Amino acid sequence: MNEYVVQSKLLQSEFDIKAIDLKFGRSIKELQKFSFKKVYQAASYLFRIAGNIISYKPQLIYFTVSPTGFAFYRDASYILLMKLFRTKILIHLHGKGIDKASHESKVKCSIYKIVFKNIRIICLSDRLSEDIRNVYNGIPFIVPNGIRVENLSNHISRPDTTVPEILYLSNFIKNKGVLILLDALNILKNKGYQFKTVLVGAPSDVTNEMLENTMLAKGLNNYIQVAGPLLGEEKFKAYRAADLFVFPTYNDSFPLVTLEAMQFGLPVISTFEGSIPDIVVDNETGMLVERENSNTLAEKIGELLRDTEKRKCMGQKGRERFLNNYTMDHFEKNMFSIFKELLN
Repeated sequence: MNEYVVQSKLLQSEFDIKAIDLKFGRSIKELQKFSFKKVYQAASYLFRIAGNIISYKPQLIYFTVSPTGFAFYRDASYILLMKLFRTKILIHLHGKGIDKASHESKVKCSIYKIVFKNIRIICLSDRLSEDIRNVYNGIPFIVPNGIRVENLSNHISRPDTTVPEILYLSNFIKNKGVLILLDALNILKNKGYQFKTVLVGAPSDVTNEMLENTMLAKGLNNYIQVAGPLLGEEKFKAYRAADLFVFPTYNDSFPLVTLEAMQFGLPVISTFEGSIPDIVVDNETGMLVERENSNTLAEKIGELLRDTEKRKCMGQKGRERFLNNYTMDHFEKNMFSIFKELLN
């Protein structure tokens, strides 16, 4: 999303943008690990930011902040440095966890309040704005993420007689709900449902071996294909071939996979987590269930497996909702309006 802001032709046409690329790792695992190399990097970026502010003299500083953990304290030091130059600051929160952290410790709560004082904040949704209400007195901007519109001209039209195909697309992480999905599929299998499931993603704290052993123990080998990570056109082919998208995550802020599924006309079955209830309209563009509830998840999947017309209707409404709210064009225009407002 940061790249989209920097590379936006709309924003470049109106604003003179200078970007500082802060990189602390090449993978999720690297980003989550502490190292002295990162401390050195963080300190060097501090001087780089100060030097650029002095030489460039920006009217507005836009900065993406990690909401919790060591990364927050690193980012807080950058924001406090920026405040010394008395420049307008706009921070963009792409994650969550501030409300929980601020209630865990009075010290943390005070630090959040100091960092967020007299700056403007962008949240991804109304629901996520609740995450900062304990530490921020202002009214945040709301800007949903957006994705590029793909060409659907070669969308696969599947016959109604075909065994329905379920798609899961995310890394194989426990809190993304992949094991909860296997429990739900086992319930459906035992009830006699016919379906095919494709799991797309890279192994993480759920390894391929764990998946295979779980599938074997539950007798799901003939129902599930583990496709591994797919990118670009191969990923889009997986969306085109599916009948419904299931993503039972229980730790997310604004999963872009839900937008991708809606773009390809798939009904989305997901959870009441993060921004998802703002993205997926329950019982209209998909279905939402409580987190870590495999029985309810199985019930909702079964409902859509039985009803072809309901799947198609929800999928069509989901695509319309995507086109009306969550394209890259919408994201760019929202960001443009905020920059314009603050600079005026």
